[in-house]
Amino acid sequence: MKKIFFIATVLAATLWSCDKFDVSNDNPDVALNINQNPELLLTNLQRQAIRNAVGGSWSEGNLMGQYGARIVFTSFDLFDWGDESGAWNSYYYSIRDAKELEKLANENDLKSYIAVSKIMQSWAFSILTDMWGDIPYSEVNQASEENYTPMYDTQEDIYSGMLAELAEANAILGGSDLTQIKGDLLFDGDLDLWRKFANSLRLRLALRLSEVAPSTASSVISAIYANPAQNPIMESNDDNAVQTFLASNPDAHPVTEESVYRVGSYNEYRISEHFVTLLEGLNDPRLEFFADPTATSAEAGTPEIVGMLNGVVDGPAYTYKGGDAYLSKFNIDYFYYQPNTNQARLMLYSEVQFILAEAAQRGWISGNAQSFYETGVTANFEYWGVELPADYLTSAGVAFDNSLETIMTQKYINLFYTDYQGFIEYKRTGFPSTIAPGPDAFYDVYPSRFEYPSNEESLNNANYTEAVNRIGGDKITTKVWWEN
Repeated sequence: MKKIFFIATVLAATLWSCDKFDVSNDNPDVALNINQNPELLLTNLQRQAIRNAVGGSWSEGNLMGQYGARIVFTSFDLFDWGDESGAWNSYYYSIRDAKELEKLANENDLKSYIAVSKIMQSWAFSILTDMWGDIPYSEVNQASEENYTPMYDTQEDIYSGMLAELAEANAILGGSDLTQIKGDLLFDGDLDLWRKFANSLRLRLALRLSEVAPSTASSVISAIYANPAQNPIMESNDDNAVQTFLASNPDAHPVTEESVYRVGSYNEYRISEHFVTLLEGLNDPRLEFFADPTATSAEAGTPEIVGMLNGVVDGPAYTYKGGDAYLSKFNIDYFYYQPNTNQARLMLYSEVQFILAEAAQRGWISGNAQSFYETGVTANFEYWGVELPADYLTSAGVAFDNSLETIMTQKYINLFYTDYQGFIEYKRTGFPSTIAPGPDAFYDVYPSRFEYPSNEESLNNANYTEAVNRIGGDKITTKVWWEN
C-alpha cells in the first residue's frame, strides 16, 4: 500500500511540474456557454411542450372532444375539469425557455432562432388562451425586471399579438442571412417548413375569430392566400408540423409501453360512442384503424367496434354494454405497443385545406371550397395510411354541399388526438352538433374553458381578480371571447 501511494505521489508531482502539461475538467461534449449553443434551449422547450401537448391530448383533449371516453375514474368526463395547473405551468415553462431563446438569439443576431422562438411561443400561447381565456401574455417572463405579478391580457389583444408575431416570423424567414438551426425536433432545421408552419398557424388563429372579428379573420386569411410567394403554407403531408418520437425511452411516445405508461391506464380509455356513431354513419374506414374490435366479438369471430358513452358515473360506466370486454380500445398496437408510430401532431396539411375550404365557403377567398375540402379529406386518409374508398367523397354525409357542417365534420375527424383542437373548433362552430353532455355530467351545458390555477388567486390576486371580473367569472362554463 505504501509503495502504491509513493508511486502515485511521484507521478502527480511529475505531472504538476511539467510546464506544458494542460489539463481541464471540462467535458468537451458538453456546452459550457449557452450563448454558443442555442439549440439546447430549442430542444428542451420543444421536447417539454410537445410531450405535454401529447399527454394532454390523450387524457383530456380526446375526452373533451368526445373522441374517447373513460370506463373508470370518469370524473373528468363528467366535467370535473378543475384548473389543470400542471398543463398551465408546463406551457409557461416552455414559453419561458422560448423567450430566453429569443433574447439570446437577438443578442447574437441569430435570425432563424428568433423566428422559430416566436412561432413556438405563439403555438403555446394559443393553447393557453384558447383553454383559459384571458391570460398573462405581454408581461410574461419579466422576473429579471422584478415583475412577479404579470397582468392578464384580453384574449382579443393576445390574438392580435400572436398574429403579429407569426407575421414577423414569416418575414424573418423570408429574408437573408439566416442561420442554420440545430436541435430541432420538429423540422430538423428546415427553415422552409418552419415558415410554412408559421403561416398555416396564422390561418388557424385567424379563422378562430370568425364569429367575433370576421373582418380581421377574412383580411388575414385572404392576404395569406393571395400571396403564396410571401406567405407560403403547407402544401402536402410532407409539410406537416409533427414530431416523430424515437424507439426507446426517454424519447419514445409518452403514451406507450416503452415510456412505461401502464397498459391498465391505457385501457381505461375507450373510443367514444359518439365518435363510433359518426364514423359508422359515414361508412368511414378510418374507424377500423382508430379502434380495435371488442374482445368478445373478436373471440367469436364476428369483430365489431363498440364505443363507450361519455359522461357516465363510475360503476355504471364500468359495466356499460357489458363492460370491459364489450367495449373497443383505441388501436392498441399502433397507439400503445409501438413506441414511435403515433406522432405528435401540432398541425396537419389537411387542417390547412379545411381552413381554406371554410374561407372559400364564407366568400373570403376566391378558391374552390369543394376542391379544398376534398383535398383535405384525401390528405387525412393518406396521413393515417387508410385507403380512401372510391365512392367516399360522393357518399351521403360526405359529399360536399357547401355547408359549414359538412366541412366541420371532416375537420373534426382530422383533429383527432391533436391537443384540444377538436374541442376548441366545436366551441367555435357548434359542430359536430352531436357532441353533448353525458347523462351523469355535472352541467347540462358543455363547458368552455379550464379554471385558472388556484395559486394565481393567491400569488397574483389583483390581476387575477380583474381578469375574472372581466370575463364573467372563473367557471368552466364561462365562454371565451371567440366562442360561438
